[in-house]
Amino acid sequence: MSSSRVTLHLFLLTFVPFAVSGSCKVDPSKMEGLSLHIKKLRLASECKMKINSVPKEKITVTKSSELTFQDCLPEDIQVTAMKVIECSQLKDCQKTPADLSVPVLPTCLPAPLSSVTWTLRPPQSGTVELASPTGPLMQSLPGQQCNDSIIIKVVRDDGSTIGHFCRRGAIQNVQIHTNVSVTVSGMGGKALMAPFKQVLNVILKGEISETYIFTVSPMRDTPVLLATPGWPTGMKDYSTVSWIVSVPPKMEAHLMFANVSQPKCSNRHTDIRVQRVGCPEEDYSRREDEVAKSEITVSDSFYLNMSNCMPERDDFKVLTKITLQESKNFLLTVILSVVSTLLVIFAIVLVVVFVVIRKKKKKLNPEVSIYNPNGTSFLPAHSGFPKTREDNESHVYASIEDTMVYTDLLLRQGAEIGVYGEFDTYRPFTGQTDSQKPLVSEDAGADNIPVRANQQFQAPPLPIRPKSHVQSLVDNEIYQIDNQSEEEQSPDLGPRLEPEGGN
Repeated sequence: MSSSRVTLHLFLLTFVPFAVSGSCKVDPSKMEGLSLHIKKLRLASECKMKINSVPKEKITVTKSSELTFQDCLPEDIQVTAMKVIECSQLKDCQKTPADLSVPVLPTCLPAPLSSVTWTLRPPQSGTVELASPTGPLMQSLPGQQCNDSIIIKVVRDDGSTIGHFCRRGAIQNVQIHTNVSVTVSGMGGKALMAPFKQVLNVILKGEISETYIFTVSPMRDTPVLLATPGWPTGMKDYSTVSWIVSVPPKMEAHLMFANVSQPKCSNRHTDIRVQRVGCPEEDYSRREDEVAKSEITVSDSFYLNMSNCMPERDDFKVLTKITLQESKNFLLTVILSVVSTLLVIFAIVLVVVFVVIRKKKKKLNPEVSIYNPNGTSFLPAHSGFPKTREDNESHVYASIEDTMVYTDLLLRQGAEIGVYGEFDTYRPFTGQTDSQKPLVSEDAGADNIPVRANQQFQAPPLPIRPKSHVQSLVDNEIYQIDNQSEEEQSPDLGPRLEPEGGN
């Protein structure tokens, strides 16, 4: 056989399906409790099917059975699996979520599994809650196509479609207040070639306030499209839907009602409302007979609620686009914080510079002495103004000599009449001599004495008095005549003062 013929033969073996003939044993107990349904698609085909040796056009396997196939091609038959999950009383319902998984079929079947359907029946007025254990769900919509190998179709018990979903989205869970059917099939009509463990989790629970509730957690910079149940057709009459949208801290949600179709209502009104979680006030409200803005920004987690009326004509359907972005208030807070920090640093630097400059100025300032006409010179930068006689202790003596008692009285008396300065003890003469130039002119007063910087001045010398005047004071005060009384010889100097600090 030539090489070209061998190649063609291998090609046919690879891509041309062969008819399957033989028996196959199927046990539903090993397939997650699902029942198996096999249907002949082409009546004109030569495919023949038997269950327990009985010919059938449709086969339903609910228990362990022996199946026989003769000349059956994969396109001749369709294999599906089904399961019913229900409870009549809420107390009888399973408390933990049940797994909805795709089973593994026996390889002896002539065709792979095309779809799996679960019929979910909660108690009366109960609710079906669906969630994906492998990640949030995404609603398949125009402009938001699923990029997955499977598609999940959710249908009401009356046959109306709620929506098509896939994995890798933003919908955490879906709550439906009615009986539903969930069908998992291959994307684009393809077969389920591999097992998919835990496609969904389901739990049957009590009544909810809305017909549908979706819990949504958008991701940053990834727009999320949310459509009313039944899209592209309208919502059921009087039905309600609520999306609970979670907004992370420091973020805000931008809502845009991209496609809104309003009916003419014969009873009640359609309603679109946006309300933040925990806030009694509404951020947005719109009826079918009102004109409202098509965009809104919400800075916290919120509810997006919609309700339908009894339409006279047309349908109520809304397509909403939600995008998370950085909160403007947060950015403003960051900017203000940075500016405040810079201002504080600038103020600290200013204070430090001011203190340093002030210290340098103190070091550079010259010391200026101030002349005191009472006889004391001082430097104000060191010790401030001198104390007065009443404030200091210059008039307090530890001991007093008898020879100094009367001298003190003379000095006080002379001070009162302007002859002597006020001194407590003897001080050597440090003033100007006759040969030196006087500090002031003879006609100048005490107030016109000049003051020089960095020069300490002593009191000016006592004026020259006639010798007879000083001698008479001494004679009258100290050397008294024996035969005269003290009152007769002494000049009137006032009442005699007792020495301070004496015995």
